[in-house]
Amino acid sequence: MTISSQQKRVKVGVIGAGPGGLAIAINLLKLPFIDLNIYDQATELREVGAGISINQNTWRHLQLLGAADTIEQFTIRGDGSKTDIEQRNGRTGELLLRKYQSVNPNAPVRSRIERHKLQRALLGQMPENFIKLSKKLETVVESDDGVIITFKDGAAAGPFDLLIGADGIRSVVRQYAYPEHRLSYTGKVAYRTLIPQSKIAHIANIPHAATFWHTAKSHVYTDRLDNGLFEIATRAIESEEHGNKVSWGQKVSRDRVIHHYKDYCETIRQIIEAPEEWLEFAMFGGPRLDSVIHNGRIALIGDASHPLSGAFGSGAAFAFEDAYVLAQALAYTHSRDENISEALKLYDEVRSPHYKGLYAILNGFADTASEVQITYGAEDEDQFVRETIRRNWSTNQDWIYSYDVTKVWYQRVVEEDGKKGVAELKIGDEQGINLAADARSVTMAL
Repeated sequence: MTISSQQKRVKVGVIGAGPGGLAIAINLLKLPFIDLNIYDQATELREVGAGISINQNTWRHLQLLGAADTIEQFTIRGDGSKTDIEQRNGRTGELLLRKYQSVNPNAPVRSRIERHKLQRALLGQMPENFIKLSKKLETVVESDDGVIITFKDGAAAGPFDLLIGADGIRSVVRQYAYPEHRLSYTGKVAYRTLIPQSKIAHIANIPHAATFWHTAKSHVYTDRLDNGLFEIATRAIESEEHGNKVSWGQKVSRDRVIHHYKDYCETIRQIIEAPEEWLEFAMFGGPRLDSVIHNGRIALIGDASHPLSGAFGSGAAFAFEDAYVLAQALAYTHSRDENISEALKLYDEVRSPHYKGLYAILNGFADTASEVQITYGAEDEDQFVRETIRRNWSTNQDWIYSYDVTKVWYQRVVEEDGKKGVAELKIGDEQGINLAADARSVTMAL
């Protein structure tokens, strides 16, 4: 049979309208048995920050979400001849590592675009005014009837059969589901800005590539965006007292930033002095959650499920992957008249191991820094940077960006049907488009 609205309807509430919240909403709106509400605390939807990376895994899901055509105009196809990413010594400017663009006629090379363009492309796949704004979540209460939520304005919503926390690294939903989980200040802040490329045109030795400029305690990222803008994103050590006072994306002056980079090479010092205004972000992170679901009716996606503090520069793609698997799991189990808890279990079993692997890489980075510090100490910072980059960045981490969760999900469906003794598996599209998955030919039109 085909999934139809005649089956039991599932009431879903989504908290947060960032990339993850929008992606899960787009996916769930395609399922006729879902009654969906999405809430965000913002009074108006706008992205705070600078650029965002469109990697191979990001592009795959933009295609599935129907948003790729909007983004295509800001990207190019690669021929392998141009430099993609450089790693440099921030103090000397020495080139330490270089990676060239990938070659794929069916997908653009890694691109860097303004965050609002991604948001606009996703919003274009949703009904106008569908998101309920000015809804800051305050409480979550579970009852026999479902999950009831209340907002700061006194309004309440629910009960929901499923509550999805897509509310970012400071997730209120995660705080409810896992009250023992604690975020902590990483000891660093990020400074980010976009300026016209004309403001840095006079500066010598700026690479025509996304470039990380490293020192032992901080780094600077520079890149040219698609529309004549130049992105600068940095990390710097700040006290916990200062970090705890920083609101997300607060404006700061040039003087607040430049002193952190006085020991960098001349190219970076001039770049840092070019903007008059920056946005400051205190960086918080937390340990990996063993599970990203709770009580069979709450699920976490995106930064709410993996507080990685911006590591890997692929947060939107990770959130898209979460949204894809969760929606597929709901469609799959609904077609078999199974409980939502079974869908969440499948979602957790697919996504949690992936995040375990990502956290393992971060732990490896930390171990490398400690080992190199012991070897070289503070006497030879250039050798410390050189060796750290060699160990951390020379290893192949491309799997993170080429990871195809659609194939992982497809394999999981095969295993699941095998365990349940399904007589026939019919899957016409591994990416979940018109996906039929068992002898009853259940169509999951995601």
